[in-house]
Amino acid sequence: MRYSAPILAALLLAVSGCGVADKPRPAAEQGEVRHPSNEMNPLPKEEPKHKEPAKVAAAKRMTPKPPAFEDPQKIPAGINYSEMVRRFGPPNMEVKEGPTRTTYSYSKLKTQVQVEVQNGKVTSVASANTGL
Repeated sequence: MRYSAPILAALLLAVSGCGVADKPRPAAEQGEVRHPSNEMNPLPKEEPKHKEPAKVAAAKRMTPKPPAFEDPQKIPAGINYSEMVRRFGPPNMEVKEGPTRTTYSYSKLKTQVQVEVQNGKVTSVASANTGL
């Protein structure tokens, strides 16, 4: 019983392979000579050396730009809601005041624009300087 701990430790070392040097692979297989202790830390993988076709590379560089919307302060009364969204972008907020009347809000830097729409057409536009 007294010798069971050292025997068990020696057995575990032998089973796990610690202390036993693996036969090193030839340098041609490895790409370079490495110490056996570095086998747990593999070399980083190399990136492929082939180049992408020019069309693929150009397509990756061309990212679509977000559509440039007009200034919501210039929304004219009388246009349709769909035309308003197409030209000035989607509103930031919507408040339904009834089945046919809705107030939309556009928030821009230091400005808030309130747009009232009734039966699908813009009836009034008001802007306020928020100072924020």
